[in-house]
Amino acid sequence: MDKQKALDKVAKLMAFAHSSGATPNEIETALRQARALKAQYDLEAEEVRASLVDVASVPTQTQRSPSDWHHSLALVCAEAFDCSHLSYYRHGHGYLFKFLGKGVGPDLAAYTYSSLLHQLQKARREHVAQLTRCQLKTKRRRGQLFAEGWIRAVAQKVDLFATGMDSETQVAVSVYLSLHHPNLEHSTIVSTPAKGHDRSSLYAGWEAGKKTQLHCGVGRDRQAAIAHGGSR
Repeated sequence: MDKQKALDKVAKLMAFAHSSGATPNEIETALRQARALKAQYDLEAEEVRASLVDVASVPTQTQRSPSDWHHSLALVCAEAFDCSHLSYYRHGHGYLFKFLGKGVGPDLAAYTYSSLLHQLQKARREHVAQLTRCQLKTKRRRGQLFAEGWIRAVAQKVDLFATGMDSETQVAVSVYLSLHHPNLEHSTIVSTPAKGHDRSSLYAGWEAGKKTQLHCGVGRDRQAAIAHGGSR
């Protein structure tokens, strides 16, 4: 067993020891085995804590650093399943978003991002195609505003079931980031200024986004069900 497998084993033992179904004897046994593995493989407490974080990555479909609206969509998906997110570059794959949390949350967030990104890109293309009397830079700006309005509408739906990341997970994610992404840079998402007729694109995005349905699986133990326009 190598160090990573030992970390995974300790993480499973710790998770089992803190599960509601474990008996006192099972908890004692799990903790004893975890302590023995930590000593045998010289595992640091921070390494063990970071190993408790579950992660899932998904392509952003861009070779450039993700735009603010990409980050906004990723943030919505992360909050929907009580996760954190970051973007990183992988040679041969371009930029990806990584979702971090506990259990199936990161997988659900990644799946949701992929599904919503496809829907948003399609709706955005259709909206921009209607702007026949605009310069290219105007189309780009209004396409951006449409995306922002769409995401704002979807974000409102997240508040219906998002509970927020608990303090224990927040600490574990913080430790994970310090170990695996020590040079991570934080950035602020800036909204695009809407000028005059630009507001119609922002409103159109909002109206289109309201038609998107986002459902959280019961108990979060199955894949998120996402539909556009109420279809399944």
